[in-house]
Amino acid sequence: MKIENTGVSFQSKIKFIDSKTFKKKIKGLNPKKHEVGYPWTADTMKTGKNLYTTGIIDCIAVIIKDGGKTKLGHLATYKHRDSKQIHQKGFSIKKVKRRLLENINLDNKDLHGYIIGGFQLKPDGKDNVKQLTQIQQFFEENIIPCTILGARKDAPHIGRISLFFSNKEDTLYISNSLADKKTNIRRKPVIEIKENSIEYDTYEESKDNIDTTRKRIRKVSGTEEFFKSIFRRVSICKADTLV
Repeated sequence: MKIENTGVSFQSKIKFIDSKTFKKKIKGLNPKKHEVGYPWTADTMKTGKNLYTTGIIDCIAVIIKDGGKTKLGHLATYKHRDSKQIHQKGFSIKKVKRRLLENINLDNKDLHGYIIGGFQLKPDGKDNVKQLTQIQQFFEENIIPCTILGARKDAPHIGRISLFFSNKEDTLYISNSLADKKTNIRRKPVIEIKENSIEYDTYEESKDNIDTTRKRIRKVSGTEEFFKSIFRRVSICKADTLV
């Protein structure tokens, strides 16, 4: 499913950066005003300028840009019975929709958004695909064009994702904790950002009558192909451009 809007009058930018650069971008921002932190529920969404969130693993982030302001949610997808054990609220698509629609101008022709995260580790896996699809359907029902980077795959790219939307630069910055992070047993980081490309590890599986083996392959590609190595759902809307 892909949401398009041919009437947009601008293009926001999406840029993948390493963790060190991400920290520089958010340095000086007051977390109370700009950070969407724990607990990760619909009620902790924030609206404003220059919002960020960190530590996304299987959660789903939702961003809506409405003119000069941005709405950012970092959503855990706990089932209600599981959420009670950690004294949190379970995922409710009704509450998510209500919070997303608060103070949003649906008539704004430049309104658009982003859906990032969620798990689908195996091609036929369920994980939290249901919740991801429900959020995607919200954008479709309200005719809000959006970029989707969702349903994260298996290793090697399951690091912690961080997001920062700079209203001044009209840019969504995306980082992964594995980007340019070297380890004692690796000569190269799992993800290495080059000047005009991204170099990263991927795996090729082969099966025989006994077992499944995985061969590590080093790849170099542009940003969109790199995102496709991480997510099963990759759709860049016409309101956005990768830089």
